[in-house]
Amino acid sequence: MKNLSTFLIILCVGHTLLAQNKYEDSLRLESTIEWLEDKLTYNYYNESDDEWWINRFTFNESSETVTIKNIASPHLEAVSDKTYLQLNFRLEELNPYTIQVSETESNTGRLVKGKTIRIGAFEKSIKRVKNGRLSTNQSFIYLSIPSFLEDSAQNYSETIAQKLEEVIRLSTRVYNQDHRSNMNSLKRMLHGQFIEESGTRWVVNNLFDNVIELTVSSKTNELIAKHVISLGDQLEVTSISNAGLKQHQLMRKDGPEINYSDETLGIKLINTNELIWDNTTPTVLIRDWMAEYDSPKYR
Repeated sequence: MKNLSTFLIILCVGHTLLAQNKYEDSLRLESTIEWLEDKLTYNYYNESDDEWWINRFTFNESSETVTIKNIASPHLEAVSDKTYLQLNFRLEELNPYTIQVSETESNTGRLVKGKTIRIGAFEKSIKRVKNGRLSTNQSFIYLSIPSFLEDSAQNYSETIAQKLEEVIRLSTRVYNQDHRSNMNSLKRMLHGQFIEESGTRWVVNNLFDNVIELTVSSKTNELIAKHVISLGDQLEVTSISNAGLKQHQLMRKDGPEINYSDETLGIKLINTNELIWDNTTPTVLIRDWMAEYDSPKYR
């Protein structure tokens, strides 16, 4: 009974920590979204086109989607001759590793002098509506930050970019739960292609329902290794490389993140698009968004 009581206490503490982590992250997400809604709601003037632009950033809680509206008009109070552009997307569809801030030297439509923030998506999933008509989905968004906003605060655009990265990461975070839930999270996450900073590619292939193969290749397409992951009652990994064949039975570790390891190999999920493969040296793997557009459906 003493062992059972100890186990129940540990289980209770684990659930409490998980709930606390989720709660704290949800508060951060909510407050950061509210900050973005405030900072990305403004009006500005394009003197080259003699047009006013209205920018609105809104989060819809019921659908968990973001709407960016850009409205052009001859003057702010105009009721006619308006042009409406609306982008709709989910935060997890954006790629936080592609956020760029660049100088804008001239006025072109809704992009005016100041700075421009560009964010890519993992697929062509951003719905574009112009003047009430749905047009072709796109794989990026642009946010124009006019000069007067840049002059109002130091690092204005860079701070917005940091906040955008934060909300995307928070919205895609996965949490350490029971083993079966963790295996389902791994299964949902492991698809497509991942890439190291060095350019090494990790291509995912679903061999069977709960068996996944990772093929590791260099930038010059030389095969480096293969890893076969079995997502069952245990997390098992079979690795084949120049060093030979190695088999691993990874054990679940405590903590907020999904983390499994043995003496020589560790797998840690950071979010749905990033993981750490630790085979004596930690390797950060990030979902390769460019791989989506190399597939036949985008050619």
